[in-house]
Amino acid sequence: MASVTNALSQNRIEPVRIPLLFIFLPRIDLIFSLTMITGLVLPLLMVLGLIAINLWLGLISFGLIAIGGILFTVFIGEIR
Repeated sequence: MASVTNALSQNRIEPVRIPLLFIFLPRIDLIFSLTMITGLVLPLLMVLGLIAINLWLGLISFGLIAIGGILFTVFIGEIR
């Protein structure tokens, strides 16, 4: 009886772990691209004078570039 218990415990099926990013894989590249493009376009519009230069917009654009870059790096790491 002990050998049956040992055999069952050794042949236990492990769950397959799927990275959370793979669930959103079809559109996640678009999200990263839009985040980084928005972060780059906001300062350009400020320099051209199309929108008022504002500290908050500058911080938001920097944040969008940083968040997009970080997410892109994580995304590339998950694929490899």
